[in-house]
Amino acid sequence: MHVYALALEKGGVGKTCLAVNFAAAFSRLNLRVLLIDLDAQAHASQWLGCDAEQLRPEDSIIGIINGRKVPECIRPTEEGIALIPAHAAMASLPIQLASSPNSGIFSLQDALDQIRHPTPHYDIVVLDLAPARGPVLATALAAATRCIAPVQSENLVLRALRALIDSVAQAQRINPHLRGVSIVRNRYAPRSAGDMIYDHALCTFYGEQLLRTIIPIRASLRDSAGLQQSVFRYTSADAGEVRNLFLDLVEELISLDGGT
Repeated sequence: MHVYALALEKGGVGKTCLAVNFAAAFSRLNLRVLLIDLDAQAHASQWLGCDAEQLRPEDSIIGIINGRKVPECIRPTEEGIALIPAHAAMASLPIQLASSPNSGIFSLQDALDQIRHPTPHYDIVVLDLAPARGPVLATALAAATRCIAPVQSENLVLRALRALIDSVAQAQRINPHLRGVSIVRNRYAPRSAGDMIYDHALCTFYGEQLLRTIIPIRASLRDSAGLQQSVFRYTSADAGEVRNLFLDLVEELISLDGGT
């Protein structure tokens, strides 16, 4: 079971868009996919059609940390992706983790063990994280097999990327299954002079960690979000191109990480 943590401490890089479509792409390959929304803003949960007003705090990761069984919190979605939704009460999650044994560092790892043994219930788990460093990120990295960092052409993103790589290096000391950080260029304008300069810097400093597949700026990604659909369900002139790019992205990761 591969566990992908989508994270970056800088917001506004299209992380949730990537997480939802990334999960949907794996699902289109007939893999069993679970998305866990670890962001109190619950954007991924809303995108997947989950009505936040119908949720209780215990339906989220909060319930699992407090002893609720993982399958009791999982909801089906029209995308064919299983979902553990987020709740606004998760704003207090860092405090709850900090007061747990070992600062809650193994809480998510223990939860995933419930659906890993004796036979994995899912092939792929996607963790959608808030843009923040702290106990939630540490707990996610302690459970992940790879961290995926979406980046855009901004200097602040480069700083956040360096901080994330440091966090992953620390997490690898307690999680030997964490393979490191893979970087996805997201919302790119490949013909933009600024993006070309930024891309050169990324290749220079992070070439080995940079995934080949680039997700460009496309209207279908913006518009599908408004309709609470992945690009695999949304129909538009450029949707087919974007679908193929997400399939290329997940095939690249399957090649890196091996079969499920």
